[in-house]
Amino acid sequence: MKLRKLDFVDVKRFKKGVDMDVKAQLLTVALKKGQKANPIQVNQAVHKAGYVAVESYTLKEGKLEPHPFPKLK
Repeated sequence: MKLRKLDFVDVKRFKKGVDMDVKAQLLTVALKKGQKANPIQVNQAVHKAGYVAVESYTLKEGKLEPHPFPKLK
């Protein structure tokens, strides 16, 4: 499944809900207001696109907090 098809992705932002910085190897996913990302679904979608998701980040009190993705089987 493509990231933009996930229920929590706000496709009105970025490029269909996703912004990718290839040089920095950073993918930003826009979330709908009041929604949380499902890390398992994100990991699977990234994997199906041919990439490896390493970490997700959340912003807490102005600081980024890393969250490692579990390895897919």
